[in-house]
Formats: sequence, C-alpha cells, structure tokens
Amino acid sequence: MLCISCHSSPENEPEPKKETPFQNNKKILIIGIDGCRQDVMMSSNTSNIKSLLNNAVYSLDALTLAPSWSGNGWSTLLTGVTHLKHGITGNDFTIQHDFTNYPCFLKRTETYNSAYRTMSIVHWTPINDYIMNGIDVKRNVNTDLEVKNEVVKALSTDNPDILFMQFDDVDHAGHTYGFSSSVPQYVSAINTTDGYIGEILAALRNRPNYANEDWLIIVSPDHGGSGTNHTGENYEDRNIFSIYHNKNFVSNKIEAKTLQSQSTINADVVNYSSEQIYASVSNTAYDFGSNQDFTIECRIKTTGFAGDPAIVSNKDWDSGNNKGFIFAAKGNSWKVNVGDGSNRIDFEGGYPINDGKWHHLAVTFSRTGTMKAYQDGMYLGAVNMSNIGNINSGLPLVIGQDGTLGYSNFVNGQISEVRVWNAALDSATIVNNSGLSVTTTHPNYSKLIGYWKGTNESGSTLVDSSPFARNMTMAGTFNRSNSNATLECYRANQVPHMVDYAYSALTWLGIPISPSWGLDGRSWIPN
Repeated sequence: MLCISCHSSPENEPEPKKETPFQNNKKILIIGIDGCRQDVMMSSNTSNIKSLLNNAVYSLDALTLAPSWSGNGWSTLLTGVTHLKHGITGNDFTIQHDFTNYPCFLKRTETYNSAYRTMSIVHWTPINDYIMNGIDVKRNVNTDLEVKNEVVKALSTDNPDILFMQFDDVDHAGHTYGFSSSVPQYVSAINTTDGYIGEILAALRNRPNYANEDWLIIVSPDHGGSGTNHTGENYEDRNIFSIYHNKNFVSNKIEAKTLQSQSTINADVVNYSSEQIYASVSNTAYDFGSNQDFTIECRIKTTGFAGDPAIVSNKDWDSGNNKGFIFAAKGNSWKVNVGDGSNRIDFEGGYPINDGKWHHLAVTFSRTGTMKAYQDGMYLGAVNMSNIGNINSGLPLVIGQDGTLGYSNFVNGQISEVRVWNAALDSATIVNNSGLSVTTTHPNYSKLIGYWKGTNESGSTLVDSSPFARNMTMAGTFNRSNSNATLECYRANQVPHMVDYAYSALTWLGIPISPSWGLDGRSWIPN
C-alpha cells in the first residue's frame, strides 16, 4: 500500500443478524498479505504458508496488473474486474469509482443468498471503508496482531461462510526498509506473518464441525515491490504468488511457460563485436501513413544490451520524433515509440526481458484510438495516438537494427517470430496466440503482411512465411540455432491474475456467474 494517512479507523458498521440458520459446507478463507514478494516468501521460514502448497493449485508466476498500488490490487481481487471498470488505480478512493455495478464478490454472494455469513477483518481500513459493502461484518483494527486475534476468534466462536482478512505489516517493512530477501526487517515481517497464519489455520482445523466443512483457503499478496516502493513499472512489483488450497486438491503448480521447438535468428554475436546481425526489407506495404491500423509482434531472448538498441524498427532512432516506429530494448526491459516528424508517443511498462528466457512482445496501433502494448500474453497498458499523423519514414523494415542500418547499439541475444499485420488485432487474439506460431487457422490470417520465423533462412535471406513472400536480406555473420531445440516461451495469460480470485470463489460456492456482471477473471478451481 502507499504510505498515506489511510489508517484512521471509522466506527465499524453494525453486524446484521441472520434471521434463519444456514447450513453450507462450502466455505472460504482469504488471507491477504500486503506487499509480500513471492521469492522472499519462498526463501524465508514460512512453513505454514508452504504447507498449503501440498494440496493446492498455486503459482509463483502470478501477476497483478499495473498500477500496482494496494487500492487497485484489493479492489481488483474483491470485485473480479480491473481498474478499467472499478475505477481505482491508486490509493485515493475519493476519486470516481464504481463499486455499484462492480461490487465485491461477498456482496454478490449476499445478493444470491442473504443467509451467507460474510466477514472482513483488515488492518488497511480503506478495504472495509470503500470496497466491502453489503456484507455482514466489517472490522477495522490497528495491528496485524489484532487481525490475527480477531480472525482466530471469528473462526472459533462465529460461523463465517466467507472470511476475508488482510495483513499489512509486511508492506510497512518493505516501504520502510526495502522489499528484498537481503533486508532482515522485511524477512522478519514475513516470518511473523507466517506464524500468525499458523495460528489461524490451527483455529480453522479445530472448529467443532470442521470434518463436515469444505474450506477453500486462498492466500495472496496484492503486489510485490522493488527498492522501497511498488510503482507498477517493474516485474518485481507485479509478480505475486497465488494459492488455492483445499484438503482434497491435488497439488498443481502453474507456470508461465510453454515448451515448443523453434529456431531463431541470432540478433548479434556475443560481446557486441563488429560482426552484428540484422535483416531488412524495403516495401511500401510497411508504410502505414496517417490512417492505416497495424500490429507488430516478435519474440526475443536476451541476457543484456547497452543503451536502447532496436529490436524491430523502420525509423531513424536518433530521435523519437522522427517518422516511423520502433521496439527498443531499454534498461532491463523494452519500450515502443512512434513519431510523425513533429509528435511522438512512447510506452514503457514492460517487465524484464534480459533474463535469458524467451518473451513475446506485441503492440497494436489503432490510428484514431490507442497504441496498446502486451508482453507474454499480458496486457500492459495503452497510450492515445490520435495526434500522430503520417509515420512513413522512407526507411526499410529492419529486425535487429533501426531503419538507418547504422545505429550503434545492438541487442545481445536472439529474435524470432517477427510478424506484421495491417490491422489492430484485438486483445483476445494477442493473448491467445502469444506463445504460438502463426498458421492459416489464425483468426486474422488474411491480415498478415509479413512473417519472419527465423526457421527457414537460406544463405543471406530471411524467408517471409506470409502469403506475400517479402524476404529480408541479412547482414553480418549468421549463426543458425538448432532447428530441433526445445525452447521455453513465457505466456503470462497462463497464470493466475488478481481478477481470478472473485471468479474462483464464486465458482467454489456454486453461485451462477452472470455475463452481465462483466467479470474479467477465470476459475482456478479443479473440475
């Protein structure tokens, strides 16, 4: 959470009484741990959290979307929709939001059957003050110890059907000392929280009727962190763990990768020697003018780069205002830029690509709307591009260089699966095909105007596998990868996201999910 004055605790609202007893063996306990990095949790003495993995669908590659503030995270977890619908991007709940059309899933449960006993016990009070409406019990407390005590009491003396709880001290430690396994105060806060969770699990299992109850236990942070903050621009900020535990589940670890055979072209040789590799083609089909929508996709595998080298481009990268577009590596991640000679737009916000693993990058360009960026099947964000005019640069389309063929920096790694479409592909198409090669069954195959796989080169020619056969000419010493190599392609759409918790909880309870609710998630409950 952002450290603002958000811990003032208004009076808890009264606890409505249930008029009739309700017998339901399907129950849910959600344990929220604000700001808990998955890698630090796994390397720390967290035996209680780790014990839940034995019977769980879980992932250490799960993601929360940017911006990764607590207000956005907990709102998304509880409503099952992104900030594009609930309206909360940061920790300021005084801005316009929509928890009327997109209420928390506990309220949807109450609407379905008011006999459900719904409870929320939290340290970070905006959760109860703003998000948790229409439920039976809301308790704001001032410390994590009080959260633990109140939850133990509720499990021991009350009969909740859904109990949401939130710890905050791990996030406090991260903001004060740093979100890192090398920070003892942060690690200590995680270990203390794990001890509290052990007491809560003991109270749950000591319930008199526990043998006849069927509990789904969900454990999740709202975000990670880097340095002493979590801005949403880094993978470390977005990466979370996601645990769906039930005593009858078979352990199933969900990872963000697929394995497939794929040859590639080498973008350069090691250590940035003079024998650099790039490929180019000149054709007016890749001049998109002032009005033509288009989409660019590629895969990249790299361990490092200097400056901001081009991955795919048709512009002079001496200036972002120059006409044309570029995918460029930057920092430990990447960016995209478009210019028309006078105006420019830029998007940055991806997570690291310099990890030696394959990543899929995609950007759609809607000329009267927005430029939208995706990485590994995950939507990253958008920039308005309606002010961008004619982008024809008169330069070739190039893989591994800018349009001048003379930029000084190169990506140290490999590039493959470069594809160009003369349409702005929709989100579902980008996500569902992010880790796959293109075939004639692709829903937009007729819009494919360039496709350089990196698997079917011949001499100094990089073959275009689109129907137009616009082959590229290669420069530099070309080192072909093993055509039978099995490579990991990371796909973020394959792992749990924040929007999935509400959908999964409602599925667990057997509550019908209406399409009119507009939920953005999916269920991780085993069939």
